[in-house]
Amino acid sequence: MKRKLLFTISLFIILSVLTGFHPASANTLQQSLQANLVPVSKMELPAKTIIGFGEATHGNKQFTTLKLDIFKHLVEKQGYRVFAIEGDFGGGQKVNEYILGGSGTAQDAAKAIGFTIYNTEEMAALLSWMRAFNEQRDAKDQIHFYGFDMQRYDHNKNGLFSYLKKVDPTLASKYEKLLTNLNDKTVYDQKITLVQEALSHIKSLMEQMKQNQSVYIAKSSEKEYELATAFAESIKQNATLRGTNANYGNTRDRYMADKVMWILSFEKKQYGRNNLFIAGHNGHIEKTSTSVGMTTCMGAHLAKALGDQYYAIGSEFYESTFLANDATTNERKEFTVKNSGNNRLAVLFAQTGMADGFLDFAKAKHHADFYTYLNKAQPISAIGDVFSGWYGKMEKLYTLQMVPAKAFDAIIFVRTATPSVMITD
Repeated sequence: MKRKLLFTISLFIILSVLTGFHPASANTLQQSLQANLVPVSKMELPAKTIIGFGEATHGNKQFTTLKLDIFKHLVEKQGYRVFAIEGDFGGGQKVNEYILGGSGTAQDAAKAIGFTIYNTEEMAALLSWMRAFNEQRDAKDQIHFYGFDMQRYDHNKNGLFSYLKKVDPTLASKYEKLLTNLNDKTVYDQKITLVQEALSHIKSLMEQMKQNQSVYIAKSSEKEYELATAFAESIKQNATLRGTNANYGNTRDRYMADKVMWILSFEKKQYGRNNLFIAGHNGHIEKTSTSVGMTTCMGAHLAKALGDQYYAIGSEFYESTFLANDATTNERKEFTVKNSGNNRLAVLFAQTGMADGFLDFAKAKHHADFYTYLNKAQPISAIGDVFSGWYGKMEKLYTLQMVPAKAFDAIIFVRTATPSVMITD
């Protein structure tokens, strides 16, 4: 009996060594992390059809700055020229006009994206860099900007009716009146019956545009027609989210994935571009849909469509003071969260003493214990635009349970994240 027990123990030890199932100490994990971590300034990125960056909060300046850092890297070293963000599609086209030399300021363009989270000096700086880059390039080599969200109406309506007035003024006049009740002022509290009525009108308009496609293209161009239909599609999608019983989160993420794929197709067809950089919340960019099993996130749809040609980068902080709308008062103010726990990546990173770091999970495979750890679920920060002080006391309220190496292909760490600087009028 004693001999059998010793044999069993010996076999377990041998198997543990061979298979990597033995538990690793926090110190060993921290050493492995440090061995694989590089400063963001020295990151290397693969050539993929779509590279996505997820932000751990919507209210920190560092995550907007990182968008620019990553995109500049892709532009200067790998020839990327297309940037898309979790923002209004119609507003994104206003931004695109600005970076291509249009009127207004970078601050005006940032506000056009449609969400308060982007009314920041960091976003304005990102757009200023794009415009300056474009000023030095021929049209065929300029950066294009898109939004892939659909939660606003006005800029989409303006884009749609500007086109229709050119190709079919009578139709434009008719439907401009019929869609009056779909507007940004009442987007959150419009009567459902009015939204449903307008939804039927936008569907009817889209059908008439389809029937008149060849006529409209002859009066304009195929590119203009496709862009107009994309404006109409965004209007229809927002009305569907707000006027029907569609699952909001699930449907929105599917719509966003569809729009990203449309942008990719449109850019390839019209400009010969084959690559795209996208940016949004961690919960949309990640590939495994871990949001309590209720939502198939945008990143999961993209990973299904593109396989390993979708490369997702997540982000995480150790401590963060960020801006968000108070869940009780709806006032935009600062909140602070500090991550804890011996087994959190965020804490292991903090122990390296680095201000920021880039970790490519594939390159960590040669550290067996560490890679096993990266393939086990743990909380990853995912703070949206609404928060409350007591959320920070309960980890589950501001994180998503993810398997890091499955949700993302890489992750960027920020030790101390600070609040976004809001644009003041």
